Amino acid sequence: MPIITVSNQKGGVGKTTSTLNLGAALQEMGKRVLLIDLDPQGSLTAACGIPDVDAVPMSIGELLILRAQGDPSDIMTAIQRGPCGLDLVPGNAMLSAAELILAGADERESILDAALAPALGAYDYVLIDCLPSLGLMAINALRAATGVIIPVQADFLAVHGLVQMLETVGAVRTQLNPSLEIYGILLTMVDSRGTHAQRVVATVRRSLKDQVPVFETEIAYDMALKEAAEVGKSILDLRSGRHIASMYRELAREVMVAAGEVYAPVKARRQSVVDRFVSGLGRLGRAETGGAPNRVRAA
Repeated sequence: MPIITVSNQKGGVGKTTSTLNLGAALQEMGKRVLLIDLDPQGSLTAACGIPDVDAVPMSIGELLILRAQGDPSDIMTAIQRGPCGLDLVPGNAMLSAAELILAGADERESILDAALAPALGAYDYVLIDCLPSLGLMAINALRAATGVIIPVQADFLAVHGLVQMLETVGAVRTQLNPSLEIYGILLTMVDSRGTHAQRVVATVRRSLKDQVPVFETEIAYDMALKEAAEVGKSILDLRSGRHIASMYRELAREVMVAAGEVYAPVKARRQSVVDRFVSGLGRLGRAETGGAPNRVRAA
């Protein structure tokens, strides 16, 4: 069963929006979907229509703390049906405490993986919305996942963080989760009329071609996404968001293919993926500045 982590250490790139609306599109296609809010700010929980994130009966942070302390609490008791119509394990500030407690626990990178196990038979897809960090919670999410989606804003500065994200995924694959796949880079907040955004899109696609999948679907910048989150709905339920909703439906079809529901040939990836991507960023930097190349160093 696909467990998909939506992750990027850069904030404001559309992780929460994409998790919610991808989940809604998959559910519309008849899939049973569970959302996990792994961000202490509880943004996904609020976007699902639960504004008081600290008042939930059980959060994912509390569940992880209990499991780290030897209490095998059942994740099924933490699942709520949000006003958005999707099943959710809420997140709130308890995740910050959980990260501290997990740091001293045995098998600390695998606690989320173990916690998810009781829910796997009840759902077709689990989507995990990560906090903007590459700390222990994000590593737990990547350890538990079968695949990762990396949202990237179509902006030169936002794209720089992709290098570190790709290296982190590679390290998790080597050390903790050999079967982890990159389902795709998702280009978000794309301004179809802006030349800067189009240069960024072209650079990402050219640099990663045949090495890391980049979804054909691009999510446009549209205020309707913010309006939907404000009222606790997915974009599929907002009349003014039909155009964006169609993009998430297309993305859901691509994700199903990436998850193996539809056969699609997979091209071999080259070893120099990060180096080639950095080179592409250098060319983009020269185009933006008209000067010397910008050096990109992974943290």
